[in-house]
Amino acid sequence: MFSAREHLKEKLQSLNTKISENLDFDFSAVSRRVETMDEFNELILNDFLSGKRMFYRGERIDDPNRHLLPTMLRHAKELLKDSDLGIIHIDSKFIYDYYSRLGNFVNVFSSTMGRVDVNHLYEICAFAQHYCDFSPLIDFTKSVYPSLSFAIKDRESFDDDIVLYVLELKDRNDYTNNIDVANQWIRDLSVYAGHFDDKAVKSAVKDMIGSKQLPIIPDDFKMHLERIGSKPVPKAKLIDVPTNTRMKFQQGVFLLLTDFQLFNVTYFTKNIREQFSITKFIINKDICNDVRKMINDRAPWYSYKYLMDVEGAFKEAIENKVK
Repeated sequence: MFSAREHLKEKLQSLNTKISENLDFDFSAVSRRVETMDEFNELILNDFLSGKRMFYRGERIDDPNRHLLPTMLRHAKELLKDSDLGIIHIDSKFIYDYYSRLGNFVNVFSSTMGRVDVNHLYEICAFAQHYCDFSPLIDFTKSVYPSLSFAIKDRESFDDDIVLYVLELKDRNDYTNNIDVANQWIRDLSVYAGHFDDKAVKSAVKDMIGSKQLPIIPDDFKMHLERIGSKPVPKAKLIDVPTNTRMKFQQGVFLLLTDFQLFNVTYFTKNIREQFSITKFIINKDICNDVRKMINDRAPWYSYKYLMDVEGAFKEAIENKVK
């Protein structure tokens, strides 16, 4: 007989699923574990070998503190040090102004690499992503091999599981290989970043529970919410415009996140998952050495030692045949 207790448990599970779907942080709602090489082949490798339009990003460790964020937002607290409100708006002007404060960076880039102004930021952002560790872009690749190599780094022993993000396009409008479109997307960038002291938040919650009073929202934060809207609607765009030989070799593309609110290092991911079919695979550390051997067997030129050494990679490709 179906008891009232079981019915309540089922309702709570359903509610929990709905909450998780809508308040998902860091793609936790679409995480899948890969425990064996058979599962790795079935869930990841076979789709890549079949030619599906996939994009990949490898992470060295499965750590809840490592979020899928552009380099400029990994240390948002530093960007906020001059903000009285603890909130900043990052747009194309903010990025251009930031680069302009880096000595002669913009001038040197403009005279040697390409045009730079607030409406033409893609090339300097791509350069800064790889050489200055500050840009609104996130590295992905069109090949599973370099993405896994970035996660594995030629290690032969592993203390932690690794992560592989696998993204599949749903709408071609979210992808471009046109630099003018890429510049337009960065020109339209809009991200609000806020940093709130964890200890202060915990203390406020504790006081709230003790006094049974609702927390008071500061007026400046109320104004912030009214200005940007109370519901975050993050968007993602894929830019496939290589700017150098290394990026071409790695089959690199960039993921651009926009129209979202970052609170410390977290943001809602549900809307992005509606744009793309995206899965966060957590790969068991016990099979990582087998994955490394698979790369060296199938595409040794994509082993970690060659990812920054294009000349060495092509020498490897000449001297070896795919088995």
